[in-house]
Amino acid sequence: MNKPKASWLPHLGFIAVYVLWGVNLTSMKIGGREWDPILFNGLRYACIVPILWAYTVVYQRSKKQSFRMAPKDLLWIILLSLASTVGMEVVLSYALQYSSTSNGAVLGRGFMPIVTAIIALILMEIRLTWRMAAGIPLAFVGVVIIVSGKGLHFGADTLRGDVLLLMRSFIGAFYLIYMNRLVAKYPLPLLITLEMTFGALWLLPYVLFNINGAYLGSISPAGWWSLAYTSILATLAAFTLHNWSLGKLGPFKSSVYGYLLPVTAAVAGVLILKEQITLAEYLGGAAVLIAMYLVQADRMQQAKRMTAPRPEEGV
Repeated sequence: MNKPKASWLPHLGFIAVYVLWGVNLTSMKIGGREWDPILFNGLRYACIVPILWAYTVVYQRSKKQSFRMAPKDLLWIILLSLASTVGMEVVLSYALQYSSTSNGAVLGRGFMPIVTAIIALILMEIRLTWRMAAGIPLAFVGVVIIVSGKGLHFGADTLRGDVLLLMRSFIGAFYLIYMNRLVAKYPLPLLITLEMTFGALWLLPYVLFNINGAYLGSISPAGWWSLAYTSILATLAAFTLHNWSLGKLGPFKSSVYGYLLPVTAAVAGVLILKEQITLAEYLGGAAVLIAMYLVQADRMQQAKRMTAPRPEEGV
């Protein structure tokens, strides 16, 4: 009786993740006025690694599970941490210096489900249905509508940043597909802890070279609150929930939830920064939500069929 409800949990998990990340965009707008973007990312990973290790040690011992990992899988974690911290976070920071946040929403986030779907189809990990074929383009159009009045522009002046944003979409698709495989083999706390630890190590040289007391003393309380929110909620909580839901839904259906980010970011901007939502944003948001329903309907119907009583059981 509880299985239908349980089938909703990873979907609700992704909604919560993109609410946290939508608010985080507003938080990083505030913190970005003061923090160097790479230093900010390096500090946020470094701050949560001790917490993660403390929790993981307790969890692994309580479950009597080993910390051992196959060398090949450990190498994958190292590569995925590089993809996550440098390939996605740092690349995004640099890309937005040469392009706009609107281009980032379309190219950096909007193309990721499309790329993931193509790779998953080639690897025969998903089967294309009419809902997916209709939902993905609809969601992409919805994102374009949302950001159409906020500086969406493609040209020679944005080419360098746009190429980086597209590269980020491919890296994100790679991350989703291969992290999904590890989530099925190892405890989630161990994977998250190792990913964040290696992520912190990738950025550590830059942090050590650039950090000093004078710089930290110049950061306002709002800047520190931004770092705290991004570290604890947008990274520690959201990444844990993200990868748990990823293990339940798979890389393609997980990637589609990325289209929610412009919607949750717009709502956060209204509530926190008192921004106004335009008619285009309402229409684009509606298109995204309809697309979410179409793409995820297949899995929900499969779950219902699996939990429905068979004819012979009712006799």
